[in-house]
Amino acid sequence: MAKIDELSELLCSELASFEQHMKRLEEIHSQGIHLDTEDLIRRLSSLEDTMDFEKNEYERISTELSDTIKEAKIYPKWALIVFFVSLSLNIIVITYFILKMFKVIP
Repeated sequence: MAKIDELSELLCSELASFEQHMKRLEEIHSQGIHLDTEDLIRRLSSLEDTMDFEKNEYERISTELSDTIKEAKIYPKWALIVFFVSLSLNIIVITYFILKMFKVIP
């Protein structure tokens, strides 16, 4: 009999707690606060679409940039050839004049 009394008391307290929670939910609903997640889901979907678009744009720009860097040359070949030829000629001429000045070459 004591067990039945304890169970009935527990059931009554749970019902009272449930009624309090229901009253609180009714107050929240009457204040205009709705527990609607459709707007949140719609916004998250929109954000996900935007992030996918941005990711694709980033990948596209990244591949274009890496292709451009691979194809880029700091100096053209003809400029390097002209530079090394002129450098070699200058070294030869300066060496010739230094040797001529010290009379190593007649």
